[in-house]
Amino acid sequence: MKARFFGVAFLALCLSGCALEGPQPSTGFMPQDAFGNSVIGQDPAMATFNQALFAFAHPDMMQDRPAQMALAVASLDAMAGQFSTGGRWWTMDPIAKMQMLQARTRVRAILGISEAAPSQAVINQLVSASKALDAGDQDAALRALSGGVFTQPAPQTLALLTHFPAVPIANHATVAASQDLYPMGGGGRGMH
Repeated sequence: MKARFFGVAFLALCLSGCALEGPQPSTGFMPQDAFGNSVIGQDPAMATFNQALFAFAHPDMMQDRPAQMALAVASLDAMAGQFSTGGRWWTMDPIAKMQMLQARTRVRAILGISEAAPSQAVINQLVSASKALDAGDQDAALRALSGGVFTQPAPQTLALLTHFPAVPIANHATVAASQDLYPMGGGGRGMH
């Protein structure tokens, strides 16, 4: 009888702890064709993470590359949510997960994207803009960057993606996450 009481008490305590947690962060996923043929054969989540890792570690190399920067921002948005909500990542350092969410918030603020915007909507608009830019269709890119999750005028958003500022918190967060994902230092593109 005592064992049953303690079991029920323990379960109630665990459930009450879950109730104290805030809502789960919005989580989205990159479309299968987001990176074209450049990541065929790679784990999609790791390819997505590596896109963000490289871009935020090397902001100078992302200048005048708005299509790639749009993918990097979408990748950061996706992986920040996935790390915090996906069972695959449950052993990841909770501080690294928190830093990724903070980086997502900062990057969204730079682009005028609400913190409350659904991650999948952010990803979809950014990937659409990236594809349009790769196709040389600036009008379609501007349409993709208009309305929806974006609060700033589309030309301003495109200018930011073209000359995206260094975001130290995003660099720090992606490097911290990479140290958890690649503990022996291999695999990631852009760790320094």
